Amino acid sequence: MPCRVLKIKSTSDHKEISPSPHHEDMSRPVSFSLSLSLCGMLLAPSALAQTQIGGVTLTPIKPAATAPATSNQDDYNRESIPKGYREVRGRVIGPSEGLRLPAGSQIMVRLVDLTAAKSLVDIKFSTTRLSTPYQMVYNPVRLNAAHKYAVRATIADKNGKVLYSSTDTALPDGVRVTLNVPVTVR
Repeated sequence: MPCRVLKIKSTSDHKEISPSPHHEDMSRPVSFSLSLSLCGMLLAPSALAQTQIGGVTLTPIKPAATAPATSNQDDYNRESIPKGYREVRGRVIGPSEGLRLPAGSQIMVRLVDLTAAKSLVDIKFSTTRLSTPYQMVYNPVRLNAAHKYAVRATIADKNGKVLYSSTDTALPDGVRVTLNVPVTVR
């Protein structure tokens, strides 16, 4: 099959592809397809290229990723925590949904040994509103089967004044458990 020769004219603003006058015997559908393909190949790299203006390099933004498919399985796998460890996760829930907290507020979620009156795990983080998620991972080797354990949450302002606190919520048994911890005004 004979090949059609194309001439490419380029200006600063655009590129033009036209057939060579010496090869007018080709069929139109082939020339159009070839022209379209060649045009795409010529223009694609310039559309993806970086542009430099005054020493600043501009890079095109990648299109947003599509949302992951939903599934009935957990949103994380068993390997996300160390072997032999346990996880408690849930939400610290305020007296009303969407409750705004003062700037600089800190939440402290603790795994406490009620029998020995000591804290085994402390996690502290900032937040601006309730409810807010938490996750706690611990090694069950540290637990004594004869003791009672609970999860406790407190919320303090930036100066350390306690604004909200929870009652002791019994630690559920299991490798991965969900436990929401409600707090009330102190």
